[in-house]
Amino acid sequence: MSKEETDDHLAWRFSGSSARVQLSLLDPGDELAGVADAFAKVFSGGTVLLADLPCGSGAAVLTLLASIAELRRQDRIPRNELHVKIVGGELSGFARDYASRATDQIKDALAEQAIWVSAEFVPWDALDKFSTADLTNRLTVLGQECSARLIVLANFSGFLQRDGKWKEALPQFESLFLHGRAHNSFVLWIEPQTNEVLGSGGFFGRAITWFKKLFSAHQTKDEQEALVVENLGKSSAGVQHPLKDHQFDVHLVIQRFDLPKGEKA
Repeated sequence: MSKEETDDHLAWRFSGSSARVQLSLLDPGDELAGVADAFAKVFSGGTVLLADLPCGSGAAVLTLLASIAELRRQDRIPRNELHVKIVGGELSGFARDYASRATDQIKDALAEQAIWVSAEFVPWDALDKFSTADLTNRLTVLGQECSARLIVLANFSGFLQRDGKWKEALPQFESLFLHGRAHNSFVLWIEPQTNEVLGSGGFFGRAITWFKKLFSAHQTKDEQEALVVENLGKSSAGVQHPLKDHQFDVHLVIQRFDLPKGEKA
């Protein structure tokens, strides 16, 4: 969590993380219908809540907002008034500072496209129940007047799967998912296409099994049967590097989790 480690991650990982999020939003191969539908429901207009966990230096939230603004500028999507309440949770104070500063820098450009943003980046440790309680309480307060809610979880599989932290983090994810229940409330979990994510006993297999058990009372039999690793959204594309004159390949796997409250919406 040193500044050197944060700077190294920002320099070498930010563009790849950003590319995966942009690929999930734009879906040029028309491979992620359920994901595109969730984005449309959340960002069509009104007041919405966007949680980025862990936010790092802000790759996910910055990419989503900048891409939506550019689509509006090019008249690709409607330019309805959109108010976005952002909460980024991140362990590194240096990364939170980068995310906050970058968000402030693009606010004027977003406002030109009728997107108004308020943002806060708070300490969050996925293994700590107290910081998770503080985070979920904040999300609950900010989400009360919102017409839609989206939690973006990205690039977490290495920590949870490879480093063996899944069981320790599980109570915190349960709290986030249960407190996030509402009409038009979604989680989009984005990971790179790797064997530890997709393979036998891989990360998404564990996550899907856990989710089905947690929300079994709110899902029909067909929904339960459809939620399997084989149905995960997958996509890939060539990406122009933002700072250098070359392209790189990006591959993602993504799962949409709906968080219904009470009777199924």
